[in-house]
Amino acid sequence: MSTDTSNPNRVILRGLPAVLACIELHPRSLREIHASPKCVPSLSSHIIPLEALGVKLHTTSAFDMSHIAGTDCDDVCAITMRPEPGHVRVSDFAEWREAHETVVIADRISRPADLAAIARSMAAFGLKRLLLSSGTENLAFNSDTWTLAQGAMEHVRIMRAAALGGLLKLVKEKCCVVALTGKIGRKIDLGTPVRVPGRHIALLISGNELDPDLQPRIEHTYRFPGLVNNLPLSLAEAAPIAIAWIASTPQPREDGFLARKRARHTKSPEIKPPSE
Repeated sequence: MSTDTSNPNRVILRGLPAVLACIELHPRSLREIHASPKCVPSLSSHIIPLEALGVKLHTTSAFDMSHIAGTDCDDVCAITMRPEPGHVRVSDFAEWREAHETVVIADRISRPADLAAIARSMAAFGLKRLLLSSGTENLAFNSDTWTLAQGAMEHVRIMRAAALGGLLKLVKEKCCVVALTGKIGRKIDLGTPVRVPGRHIALLISGNELDPDLQPRIEHTYRFPGLVNNLPLSLAEAAPIAIAWIASTPQPREDGFLARKRARHTKSPEIKPPSE
């Protein structure tokens, strides 16, 4: 039984969905798995592959699992070691633009439940690029975040975005930043997707008021969905709506407008002058 908490990259997963997602997508990050007798059958098909990686499945009581996890746990938990998220570069935005990948930026978010909701929404709509600002990156190794995400954190690719204001200034020609915040901005028209020809989109979700240094870098600011002065949605409730809206943005075609125009011109029959 491991109770060493000295490694800052140590993340403890709780619950079957989070553990199974880790086994399927990132098994090499696993160090130990502890399961109650009732959960062992759900993991039995993975025992041999895990043992080949040196990962043992232990049958453990709820009391011992709660001690390992540091909180109540009565079904399954896993100790994992996670790599440090890489720092995003300007060249990354160029690659994402070519691949038509929508980026989500989490800024000033302090609650694990909020980042977990963002990750679940991204996984549901096929978005992968999650950038964490310097005020949010500590949640990348928060066990509650990974547990509440129910496996979605395994699907997203996390990167650090230090000096976010300067970074967004450098990529302005490649990327259109759309912000979602709880207090200011226009109303989202859910029936009208965002259109930015020639650039790809980054959705910045702020857990608080927008950073003044970021405001000049943002082209469109929207408030959480709902009627003004009514009981507002929380970030965890608003994020899925905004991510679904952003994900509905039409992707540019591979051949491009000018290529299609040339193709139509080539296929059109040659017009012959009228005969006398």
